Amino acid sequence: MRSKAIGRFLSILGAVVVSVAPASVYASDLDLTTAGATQTATANIGGSFTVQQISPQSTGTGVIDSFLRVQSNGTSEQGYNTSLGTPMDDKGGGFTRAITLAEVPLVDRNGTPAISDDYYQFLLDINQNKSGTDNLLSLNQIQIFTATADQLASANADATATTAATVTLNQAGATERFRMSSTTAPFTRILLDYSLNPGSGAGDMFLYVAKSAFGAAALTDNVILFTQFGIPNGDTSFGTGTNDGIEEWAVLKPTIQQCQTCNLEETPEPASLMLLGSGLAFAAARFRRKTVRQA
Repeated sequence: MRSKAIGRFLSILGAVVVSVAPASVYASDLDLTTAGATQTATANIGGSFTVQQISPQSTGTGVIDSFLRVQSNGTSEQGYNTSLGTPMDDKGGGFTRAITLAEVPLVDRNGTPAISDDYYQFLLDINQNKSGTDNLLSLNQIQIFTATADQLASANADATATTAATVTLNQAGATERFRMSSTTAPFTRILLDYSLNPGSGAGDMFLYVAKSAFGAAALTDNVILFTQFGIPNGDTSFGTGTNDGIEEWAVLKPTIQQCQTCNLEETPEPASLMLLGSGLAFAAARFRRKTVRQA
């Protein structure tokens, strides 16, 4: 009798424990802690997007155009690009600046320029220590706005246990085109591992945002990107926060400058060039013979 009562008590206790166990506050973890990993998810604003862990590559000034650098060691690090100052954790200088939509590469699904340029491509380079789990870094929020002019955010909300970090732009002509994570649970985060690409300047992640998310934005519009890293919303299950150098957002420079006014139909084919050369040679020979006869 006593054993049955104990059994019933344990069953009830188990049910209570299950009922109060907290549900995960994350809708999805986009895990890029494996070399070459690619993850696709649906953004809170902006539709489907893709993130990709990239192989080490040069990210020097001849390869990329940096537009946002942030640094603040601790539980949270955040900022957005502007040429009007250094809000939040922005680092000053020419590497944090306003950019236009025309400066952001359009690429295809394989990340290369092609006829079906469906995605705007952004590059992220992180910096962390390598001891213990210090190499791990959580990227908890990305917002992208277009605006007719450079501007400062009118408000911002820091990340808490129940809310994601966000900024607000209220000036005329500003439109939020992309927001990775919802402002309330369930959240979306990107898991990064600095040790996959050792050293600053190696590049760590590509972000691909659908071209359709930018609607009718003009190429001359400013692109304003907000980013927040660190211990995500009070959860210490991944990494120890930011602990080393700068996190840097950039765009790749084009390797070939396309001629915007060239008419490819007017470019002579190799066979035409050969015929033209033969004709000129024949005319020159006739001219020489005529000159000799007249002499």
